[in-house]
Amino acid sequence: MFSFDTSIFYFLFNFGHNLGIDWLFIFFASYLPYLMVIAFLYLIYKKEGIREKIYLFGFTVLALLLSRGIITETIRYFFPRVRPFIALNLTPMLIDRSASFPSGHSTFFFALAFCTFLISKKWGWILTIATIITTISRVIAGVHWPSDIVGGAVIAGLVFAAMYYWILPPKKIQPSQDKQESLLPNT
Repeated sequence: MFSFDTSIFYFLFNFGHNLGIDWLFIFFASYLPYLMVIAFLYLIYKKEGIREKIYLFGFTVLALLLSRGIITETIRYFFPRVRPFIALNLTPMLIDRSASFPSGHSTFFFALAFCTFLISKKWGWILTIATIITTISRVIAGVHWPSDIVGGAVIAGLVFAAMYYWILPPKKIQPSQDKQESLLPNT
């Protein structure tokens, strides 16, 4: 797995440095995430009803705390992984010295994107694509292995799915069998 991870890392890392547009990858890796948070907060703001706004915001904050704040940090504490620019003695576009696996950015922003699907499918896809761009840019910048990104996405997906099915159970629609409860006029 490590050689596969290293070969993908080198492919992306060299791709980014050969294009001569390091500033674009730095923007995607460092500043695009702020735009994603602003977009999410705007979508919450636009929602009708204060209860739904608070519920969706609270659900998202809980998903972010569980996935990024607890699970990711627990894994990093017990299984610290060296960042690729340190392990391979490279010059990165960004500097980050904490443990590498799983990617905190990947975990946080995939969880945010998945929660955005509860508000809007269109914006959920936009934030998912923006998260993919951000996380690939962090590999190109030299601060993450590709498996760090995948690990963060898996953690975010599992936490979101668990919360969705335990906190937001699917509505059980049972059509009425009683004629008197029907909205149709009696015939």
